[in-house]
Amino acid sequence: MTITKRLADILGEVDRPGDYFASGRAELLAPSIEVEGVGAIALPLLPAQAKQLIKAASRAPYGRGTDTIVDTQVRRTWQIEAGRVAIGGKHWPKSLAQIIARAAEGLGVTGPVTAELYKLLVYDKGSFFVSHRDTEKSPGMFATLVIALPSQSQGGELVVRHKEHQAKLDLRCEDPAEIAFAAFYADCVHEVLPVTAGCRATLVFNLVRKGKSIAPAPPGYEAEIERAKALLASWVAALAKPDDEIAADPPEPDHSPEKIVVPLEHAYTSAELAFDKLKGTDAAIAKVLAAAAPGAGCDLHLALLKVWESGSAEYNGRENWHYRRGRRDSGVEDDAREFEVVEVHDSSKSLSEWRRLDNDALSLGDLPFEDDELSPPDALEGLDPDEEHFREATGNEGASFDRTYARAALVLWPAARILAVVNQAGPKGTLPYLEGLIDQWQASGPKKGTGFRQQAIELAQLVRGTWPAPGWYERDRKEPTVTGAMFGLLTRLGEPNLVESMLDRIAEDKAHASADNAAIVGAAELLDDEVAVAKLASIVKAHGHDGLAASAALVREALKSAFAKSPQRLRSALEELIAALPGDPDKAPKDQWGRSRQVAPDTASLVDLVWAADRIDADLAKSAADHVLAWPKLFGLDAIVVPALKRLSQSKRRAGPAFDALHKAGVMHLAQRIGEPLEAPQDWMRPSKVRCSCEYCSELARFLAEPNEERWTLRAAQQIRTHVEDVIRHAPADVDCETVRRGSPHSLVCTKNQASYRRRVAQRKQDVADMAILNPSR
Repeated sequence: MTITKRLADILGEVDRPGDYFASGRAELLAPSIEVEGVGAIALPLLPAQAKQLIKAASRAPYGRGTDTIVDTQVRRTWQIEAGRVAIGGKHWPKSLAQIIARAAEGLGVTGPVTAELYKLLVYDKGSFFVSHRDTEKSPGMFATLVIALPSQSQGGELVVRHKEHQAKLDLRCEDPAEIAFAAFYADCVHEVLPVTAGCRATLVFNLVRKGKSIAPAPPGYEAEIERAKALLASWVAALAKPDDEIAADPPEPDHSPEKIVVPLEHAYTSAELAFDKLKGTDAAIAKVLAAAAPGAGCDLHLALLKVWESGSAEYNGRENWHYRRGRRDSGVEDDAREFEVVEVHDSSKSLSEWRRLDNDALSLGDLPFEDDELSPPDALEGLDPDEEHFREATGNEGASFDRTYARAALVLWPAARILAVVNQAGPKGTLPYLEGLIDQWQASGPKKGTGFRQQAIELAQLVRGTWPAPGWYERDRKEPTVTGAMFGLLTRLGEPNLVESMLDRIAEDKAHASADNAAIVGAAELLDDEVAVAKLASIVKAHGHDGLAASAALVREALKSAFAKSPQRLRSALEELIAALPGDPDKAPKDQWGRSRQVAPDTASLVDLVWAADRIDADLAKSAADHVLAWPKLFGLDAIVVPALKRLSQSKRRAGPAFDALHKAGVMHLAQRIGEPLEAPQDWMRPSKVRCSCEYCSELARFLAEPNEERWTLRAAQQIRTHVEDVIRHAPADVDCETVRRGSPHSLVCTKNQASYRRRVAQRKQDVADMAILNPSR
């Protein structure tokens, strides 16, 4: 049986909420309080009126067996009997009823509960009451309720004990708009600590439940707590064992999850997500786990559990409006139809909005969870979604749905494995936590921050071990990615071994983003020169084909670092970059079908290649230029080489074998085209590049070659007209097309133009401008 099932069995026996005490504050709509011999009491209690109450009161006694004793060494306070106190006001019954209800819920008591005023107690400076238990003062009494009226005082905390538990409750209430209350079972030992300043008045009530049923008592789950503690301790020990020890002596046949997720029964908003706001059995289960977790070496947190699902749906044929599921996207309510889920195709599960036991927020971000971490394993089965939307079939797509669930959940994990749990969030969720550890280490200083640094190193190792391969959509992104963030943090951490390991991990991928190059090179500077060059070369070798631009930019970025003083040290990285240049299809990587796979180069990669090659090695620079010029279909002079030369010239990078060779070829290319005659057509003959030989395209070719014919009309069916238009567009031929929709069939009117000449004029203008940049002295 899995640990999640075993824990669920234990928690399944926790069916009654409540504790040995309950406390809180409530809004006060001021009642009228009159005391015999004093008169009306103003709130908040004024010192002068407190003196009047004390003058009208008597010393409060305490019970010893059958005796009632007054001893100021044991109890020093003043009392006024209930018969002398009258409490009224139209709002008081409702206010008291709400306090009684909250007290009963906190104590885990169901059924009707009433409160009988017992005494009005007045505490002045120095007043106290040592540890004692209350006696049953009326039939059915099971607990005491203390309501502290607004006053100005210090000290006087109420301490309540039950078995090995203790609560210290501060009942100070200086705000006149609220009152503080506390309730505790009659068999609880309690005391009032000395009031150190001011004075306080409290109303003491007996909480009573009528009838002959067994008197309620604090819910005791000591057995369940101990069982849960033992179970969690065995889980912690299993996860702490080294892998080889687990293999030799597995603790149990099932898999031990990294964390345990216990979904709660009631719904809670984000504002209600707090341990002290849990309801019913949820509160009882939380208290059991809160008592068991620390002794087992576990952390307990509260989080918001979210599930999203999408998939296919189908129309079930019923015309039945459903408030949540029937509306079509068109919003036509009268024709709304019922759909049913067929299959879930995609889903995500996460935990967020974390709370500690003290209800403080915890910055953990979104953590995923697995089905085998749920306790019980079927906790989410059969739940109604919070939101569910269906979409009707459109085009080739069938009906579909998406839905979300949200629940509060208690989450447990071994305290010593917090970093492993954090790492489940993946780099986007984990790196902010790692950054926080590094911030704490650097803020604390080298001596006090050692622990933070060690945690950061451990977490960085975990992140490295689970680093995901990038998706195709992440390759060569223009903004920094998590890869750059990781290397930036490793640089701050200053651990060369981690940097070297992470560089090896990145080299396993197909490509990286150019925006991360500065961070990669910055981290590599922590390594010895030879190691750093070898790692950078390995990245270029691995990424050069699929990520040529990013790899060329990486070599160029390295030349801005410490390698700038001795650029030849990057020769091996440049060799790998040149080897990755597209060209010979026989040397290109193969796809899954064994075909050569060429990746088109771009201007930016050529700029970085030339810039770097001319600074690292003259022979390699000449080799790189020769390769570019040898494959003009890939490295087009107009598309890539000339634009790259312009950028290099404008950045004043006009030196080096690679630049010189490409510059010579580019200038010759421009000069040759500038020298060609440029004259407008003298007749209507136009270049013919028509490749189709059908009768209609043959007539088109004849029309293009005819010097005296400006216009040609083709009257034919639409299919034929469309075919001829496509041929003209792809030739491209210097012809404008217009469909005349008169008669049947319609006509396609083809009129010759001077598009080729206009293109040559524009090209000449561009060539002259480019030549002015590449060869300004001409």
